[in-house]
Amino acid sequence: MSGNFCRQHYERRIHELTERAKAGSDKTDDTDIGEEAYLTALSVYVKLYRENRLSRDELIFHQKELRMKLEKYYQHTEISDRHIAIRNIYSHVLIEAEKEGCAICKKLVRIFDGRDAG
Repeated sequence: MSGNFCRQHYERRIHELTERAKAGSDKTDDTDIGEEAYLTALSVYVKLYRENRLSRDELIFHQKELRMKLEKYYQHTEISDRHIAIRNIYSHVLIEAEKEGCAICKKLVRIFDGRDAG
């Protein structure tokens, strides 16, 4: 997935969640924990704004802050997913290197896996 596609996908998803919060929807069955936290927190801020307990500027500030946190969450999730995919691709090579490789290869595999400090 290219960075541009992800960005566009995330922009659409954040817009959708934001509109859901503005509408007062508490539907979270299609969200993960990061999106649910964003939706729940933004819903609270919108409610406070509508009750005149929060100014428009405060609402905008909190919305931007939540958005940045959700974007960071998306980035961390993407990095983790990429790491898992890469790990799955080369895991069979590591297994082979540990079984059939020389002593240096075996040591490198153990270091790479975190089983040997070096």
